[in-house]
Amino acid sequence: MKTLKLKKIPIIALLTALSLISFLIESLLPPLFIPGAKLGLGNIFLMLCVIWLSLPDALIMFAAKCVLAAVFGGLSQLMYSAPAGLVSLAAAYLVIRFFSKDISIVAVCALSAVIHNLVQLTVFGLITQSDITYYAPFLALAGLIAGVITGFVTFFILKYVPFELIRKKE
Repeated sequence: MKTLKLKKIPIIALLTALSLISFLIESLLPPLFIPGAKLGLGNIFLMLCVIWLSLPDALIMFAAKCVLAAVFGGLSQLMYSAPAGLVSLAAAYLVIRFFSKDISIVAVCALSAVIHNLVQLTVFGLITQSDITYYAPFLALAGLIAGVITGFVTFFILKYVPFELIRKKE
């Protein structure tokens, strides 16, 4: 049983590294059409971890990604992205777990991105103690667009990159 778990470590590390690299590259690009809005390309690999492995593995990957993103992107990165990422990851997992036959991965990614943006906005509002609810529809729309894009990328990776290619043969 332990060997099976040990075999997951390189996969989690690879997905974490790819997620962090995507995050770093994306941080060099200007925001989408709304200040602060990004595609969230790193979340593609988190979604793959949820689907290919398990929720506990995705939580390990998420924690590693948050810590490393804070090292490279600043502490505010952790303050805003950790709660939003955790809530959106939980939502994505629940939808995949209970509705996987009824909903596409594109819809899951879109829902997750919208939730992520709205939770980040809520955290920002709580920290700054300002009413920024007027910004919610714009961030929800940005999340929807970004989620659909990352959802299609995730879909094509799932379709054309079988999990067996990254898993070590016995």
